[in-house]
Amino acid sequence: MKIKIIDLLHKIYNLDDMPGKIIFDNCVWRYCSEFQDYQSERGYLFGDYMSHINETVKFLNAEVEIIEEDKKIEKISYDDHVGIDLSEAVCNKLNEVIDALNKLKADD
Repeated sequence: MKIKIIDLLHKIYNLDDMPGKIIFDNCVWRYCSEFQDYQSERGYLFGDYMSHINETVKFLNAEVEIIEEDKKIEKISYDDHVGIDLSEAVCNKLNEVIDALNKLKADD
């Protein structure tokens, strides 16, 4: 998934959840909530890196690739679904497992 740098800044301004890792300029950047900035061995994306770019508008419109972090598939228990149609919960969980397996196959 791709997003523009200006949209990342907009997410920070709105206090939205930020992607944990992105790729920009062939480098992996990790979000640092303390500084509200992305950090790599090159420095900070919005602070250090942006100040060295002469073409700010071009930088703000540049796209970054979001590296989605793997999330664990949670187990379901009957107690969590009392009063709910358990078959629907099981189907939803099985679909989640199927999606994860299909993603693994696609990555190979």
